[in-house]
Amino acid sequence: MKIAVACTGLEVAPQASLCSSFTCYTVTNGVISGCCNVPNMGTTISECVATLAKMEANALLAGTLSEELGRALGAASIDYAQAASTVPAEAAQSYLHRTLVGDASLAEAYQDDGPLDEFDDLFAHIERKLVAPHA
Repeated sequence: MKIAVACTGLEVAPQASLCSSFTCYTVTNGVISGCCNVPNMGTTISECVATLAKMEANALLAGTLSEELGRALGAASIDYAQAASTVPAEAAQSYLHRTLVGDASLAEAYQDDGPLDEFDDLFAHIERKLVAPHA
């Protein structure tokens, strides 16, 4: 999985279409394992989406995006999510957590000290999320 974060300088871009670069995080087995920065050389939305497709990005994070960019991302099978932080690495980590586990933290989800098989269910869910894109 690859998560692209639209950036302006060292922060998440408030508007995806106005970003100067994409910070791309590679996720391996549910952990961010690599990072690279790619300049946004696209002057049009289709060029921007083409850059993301060449990077093999599965998701784009930013402050907001235009409806036109949203449609173009959808057509390219690239998900969009609003960044949860202005720090790119924190935004990517938050997106990864929400994607694999959901909105609740592990502590919140299992504060009742339920049976161990609930944890097995959680890890099976995470495994399906990781394996499905590669199947």
